[in-house]
Amino acid sequence: MTENEIIRDYKDKLRIFLILYFFSENFSDSQFPSRKKLFKSEVKIQKIDFLLRNPDYLAYELLEIAEKNIEDKKTIKEEVQSIFKNNEPQIRRLEMERFFFGAYEDIDDIIAFLVGIEFIEFHSKKSTSMRTIEKEYYITEIAVNKMKDDFEDHKSFQWYANRCALIKKYFGNLSGTELKISQYKISEYKNTSYKDYIGSIEDQVLNKFRNIYGEPL
Repeated sequence: MTENEIIRDYKDKLRIFLILYFFSENFSDSQFPSRKKLFKSEVKIQKIDFLLRNPDYLAYELLEIAEKNIEDKKTIKEEVQSIFKNNEPQIRRLEMERFFFGAYEDIDDIIAFLVGIEFIEFHSKKSTSMRTIEKEYYITEIAVNKMKDDFEDHKSFQWYANRCALIKKYFGNLSGTELKISQYKISEYKNTSYKDYIGSIEDQVLNKFRNIYGEPL
């Protein structure tokens, strides 16, 4: 692997684990004492990952909320301004391909790695057609303790933690399917051809911001 490939591999593993960690719910079962948190649905992983990797789409989704909810309008304005002030749509963007059901990237190797280092335990079922369904990701006590002990020492975690908190605040109650439906409402996303990379919507965000707030972004 090249140096860039090694860095990308590290970022992918970190990002997927932090999604599982921050969006999971507390879990307790005396039969499985090592399992402390539970995250359900790979679809939701993929859709949250898309928002992390595409700050312009996250900004657009936030502006959709601002249009409908006056209470969130000021806070969302500040969040979107921060995203663009820090050039996140260029610096933080990691393209994703469009598959049959929207943005997707194979994470099987990442999940296998996280299982191998005992950060998660994975459980699923097989449908009558032998398709893997009902995927469940359990965060282990080892991972929870590691996060508690080492989180503040890794500054590279902080942007992801803050961004996960923002996404969870506004979209955390949505299922993977609901997130997918919301993303499909954006024409650039919906009209991207199969296995092509989903393009930027910066111009749409700029126009939408001006329409809502009456000033340029």
